[in-house]
Amino acid sequence: MYSPEKEVERFLKKMSTLKNNFVVFLGYGNGELLEQLVNSNIYKQNIHFLFIEPFSEVVRSDAHIKTFSKLKDKLSFLYYKELKSFAFTAFLAEFIGIPTSIHIHPNYIKVDEPLIKSCLQVIDEGIRVQQVTNSTEAKYAVDWIVEPLLNIENTSNAIKINALKGKFKGERAILVAAGPSLKDHIPFLQENKNGFHLFSVGSALRALLEYDIEPDYVLSMDTSLINYETHFKDLDYRGTLIFETISNSFIQNNHKGPLIVSKTKSDHVSSHYIENLNGFTQASPSVAVFTLQVLAYLGFSEVYLVGQDLALVNGEYYAKGVRHHEAVKSVREELRVENNQGNLVGTTRALKIFLDTFEVIIKHISDDVKIYNLSEQGAKIKGTTFIDESKITKGTKNAIAINEWSQQGILNLRIITQDFIGKLKSLQKQISEARKNLNRLLQIGVVSAKDMSKVVKDFSRIRENTMLEEVLLANLTFMFKMINNKFKMFDLKKRYMSQDYLELITELEKFYALISKLCSEVVTDERLKNYK
Repeated sequence: MYSPEKEVERFLKKMSTLKNNFVVFLGYGNGELLEQLVNSNIYKQNIHFLFIEPFSEVVRSDAHIKTFSKLKDKLSFLYYKELKSFAFTAFLAEFIGIPTSIHIHPNYIKVDEPLIKSCLQVIDEGIRVQQVTNSTEAKYAVDWIVEPLLNIENTSNAIKINALKGKFKGERAILVAAGPSLKDHIPFLQENKNGFHLFSVGSALRALLEYDIEPDYVLSMDTSLINYETHFKDLDYRGTLIFETISNSFIQNNHKGPLIVSKTKSDHVSSHYIENLNGFTQASPSVAVFTLQVLAYLGFSEVYLVGQDLALVNGEYYAKGVRHHEAVKSVREELRVENNQGNLVGTTRALKIFLDTFEVIIKHISDDVKIYNLSEQGAKIKGTTFIDESKITKGTKNAIAINEWSQQGILNLRIITQDFIGKLKSLQKQISEARKNLNRLLQIGVVSAKDMSKVVKDFSRIRENTMLEEVLLANLTFMFKMINNKFKMFDLKKRYMSQDYLELITELEKFYALISKLCSEVVTDERLKNYK
């Protein structure tokens, strides 16, 4: 009925009122949409455009590829096969606070509808992952500041993980997780505990010790006290503990063996006081994901996953013998994924996030590392090979020396805490002064360009405080990006009315209130009261 040019023209005309949006197009087509888009008011009026192409057969011309490269700040392109939920979540995180609108290319509405639905499902999953990420940041914002402080003596005294990079080259490891299938492999672990380096996640430790299996290493990155009380308290384990700096300090304080430390991506406190503290660029949503990164970093050539189900087996989240806490006592099936037999198995949204992260990390691990999964009923993890335990050849493990202790010396927790709290109080004072001006303007209800100039200056001055950007907002990335995006949208307007200024000031006041509250919660936290 219409030429491609006219069809795109009609399509874009329907979007003419769209402003300040993150725009997603499902379908790229022959590229006519791109050509007309970049010369339209819609392109000028909105923040960013993401094209998602369902069909790998659709190829962009060299000229169009150059257009995407030249305008990469405003244009992005993904094929459906590249569209993991995490890929879309990254866009949502970048443009948080900006309305998102999704549009299906007119030629794709009638073509292969199930594939379009699959694209929308991945997008929906990405939205949910971002919601979980935001709520996690908000929930643990205080813990991710306080626990690294409480760990400062342990961290300064521990072996830094960067001293052990590649030390286990050519060795074989077993990563023991706490999934339901763990109980099926206890005899195998008992027989082979001296032939492999055994790495246990914290939640599986209690079950292993009950069967007289003492792992060589146990790993922890759990920040909450409940994880210490559930998985570590009252255990007599004297092996090596590898911990992330946000791991609950009671776990490290009560550990009876050597400590190895890795900096958590969300910890922005420890590096202020300890030099050369390294960690992993990929955040770990679970301790098993953290452990896999550790094993690859240490140089193991073969890794065998035990109890890594990432699915509910007979409705169970944990294996028999693993102590449960409230968070997993009422889990239910939320999604279905393929297992290692090719069947569908139920899983939770949290486990699906762990699965997606596992696959992302495996993609970036060297091909020299072979990863095998012993979980027959568990979720299929791309990049791993299912193997029956009877097919695994027996071997021996070599003793690896790891006694490279920290050269820095133990830091004094009281001195560090007093210094840190002093800096937070200084930031609070700055914010308090800026809020007085904002509240005065909000009460008057009229804001001039001159008033706005002072507001922006105050904001710029506060942003220069290292405590704000490097510590507090690093743990509330969604809030930081949201307020920055609000300012960006504001800059796009050609005319500024008093009402425009008031709307931005209202958002800024909410932002200041949140940061001030976070400062107060850290300063008054009960865990720090003995060190002030």
